[in-house]
Amino acid sequence: MIKKALKLIENYSQATLIVSILLMIIFIPYYWNSPFTSYFNFLFISLILLSSILTMKKSSIELKRLSKAGYFIIALSLIAAITGDVHIELVTRILFVLFFILVAINLLLGIVRSKEVDTEVIFSAVAVYVLFGFCGAVIGAVILYFEPNAFSLASDYASQFHQLLYFSYVTITTTGYGDVLPLKPIARTHAIFLALFGQLYLTVIIGILIGKYLSGSQKS
Repeated sequence: MIKKALKLIENYSQATLIVSILLMIIFIPYYWNSPFTSYFNFLFISLILLSSILTMKKSSIELKRLSKAGYFIIALSLIAAITGDVHIELVTRILFVLFFILVAINLLLGIVRSKEVDTEVIFSAVAVYVLFGFCGAVIGAVILYFEPNAFSLASDYASQFHQLLYFSYVTITTTGYGDVLPLKPIARTHAIFLALFGQLYLTVIIGILIGKYLSGSQKS
C-alpha cells in the first residue's frame, strides 16, 4: 500500500507538490492554536519535502544524490517538532529554502530541456511558481527570527506563518493589499525580490511555453 502511494506520488510529483502546499495554506490557520501544531506542520512539511524529492528522481545523477538531503531535512524538522528548539527550527528553515531552490532549478531545467509542452511541463511551471511563494514565506520567517518587527503582522491572528504565506503570494502576484507591510530594510528588500521574481518568471516562462508549443505545432 505504501509502495503504491509512493509510486503514485512519484508519477505525479509536481502535482502532489502543488496540492500539498495548497493544503497547508488552507488548513494552517485552523490548527495553529492546537497543542499539536508542530506535528501538523511536520506532516505537511514532510509531504511537501517528499514530493519535492520525488520531482528530482528524473534529474541528473548529481541532483539525484543531492535529493537525499531532503530526507535529512525531514528528520531535522521532526527533531524541531519534538524539542521545540528555535535554533534547530531556524536551521531547518534555512535548509528548506536551499533545498527548495535546488528543486526549482531542477524543474526549470526540465522545462527548458523539454521538446514539447505536455502536462508534466505545465505542472512543473506551476510548481515552481507555487514553491517560490512558499519559499518567500519561509525566508520571511527567517527574517523575523533576527528582526522580530520586520513585518506589520497582526498579533491577534491565529498563525504568524499563514500571514507570511499571505504576504509572499500577494507580493509575487503584485496584488499588494497593504495590510501586511515590510517595515525593516531587509524585509523591504525581500519584498522587492519577491515582486521582481513574480513578474519576470511569468513573462519568461510564458514565452518559453508558447515558443515550445508553436515549435511542436510546426513540426506536426
